[in-house]
Amino acid sequence: MRAPVIGRDAGPAGRLVRIAAGAAALTQIVTTKAHGDSGGELLAAAGTALGLVLVYTALLHLAGPLLRRGAGHGLSGWPGGGLFLLPMLLYPIGVLPDGAALGVALFTEFSVLVAGLSGYGGLELAALPALLLSRRPVLYSPFNAVDLAERGIRRRWHATPERLGGVLAVAGLAWFWVVPPLAAVRGGFGDAFDTLKPLNVVACGALVIAGVLLAVPAPGPARLRRLRAAAFLLLGLAGTVGALPDVLWPVLIASGLVVGVRRLATRPRPAPRLPARPQVETSSTAL
Repeated sequence: MRAPVIGRDAGPAGRLVRIAAGAAALTQIVTTKAHGDSGGELLAAAGTALGLVLVYTALLHLAGPLLRRGAGHGLSGWPGGGLFLLPMLLYPIGVLPDGAALGVALFTEFSVLVAGLSGYGGLELAALPALLLSRRPVLYSPFNAVDLAERGIRRRWHATPERLGGVLAVAGLAWFWVVPPLAAVRGGFGDAFDTLKPLNVVACGALVIAGVLLAVPAPGPARLRRLRAAAFLLLGLAGTVGALPDVLWPVLIASGLVVGVRRLATRPRPAPRLPARPQVETSSTAL
């Protein structure tokens, strides 16, 4: 059995958070944004969602050779994730018509749900195309923060602080992905979740504590542990100003573009061809 890879494989916690986040967001969209829309807008939304499935499937197929080069090469990891997310910036800036915007939202959140159900740990926008093409490229996603937290609780040799930090980080991230969309649902159901929003500070505290616990020296790769510690400390601080999880998308896009440009700039050049050495005539080659 191959080892799980960040950006390709989601573990049990990563799958559960994706399923819960996708279901919560779809519940909000269906009960609020799609509620009361005209038939024409709903038809435009369905057409937009289907068109995005086809476009991203075609992009994933065409980018296949660049995505199969492995970590540190081509579009694998950060660059592919950033480039595939870049067109979706049209949705939050509000330039799309209502029907098209609804279709983008439905496609995005349904893709999160599909990623959780299928166990794909890459970019959620590629979850449906990955199923259609039977291919799982390594594409980084905001939800990889959960996978990064889960890394600290999987193996037996992980120390107790690291395991506890992983659990707290998963719980804190799940809170920010699930509670806010459910709190936005109309009616008593949404009101019940809205009363829980003051507990956001507890979720932020869980992320900060997770970062501190992961900074404790423990067995295993120190570099990965320090990376998780810094990431969760920053995410906890971002949550205190209401920037979580929204901040994860522009960070991923910016990181992807920077890493992509860096890879192009540092691409190894082919070795120059040396001129062929003239053959020296000997008694064995002379006529």
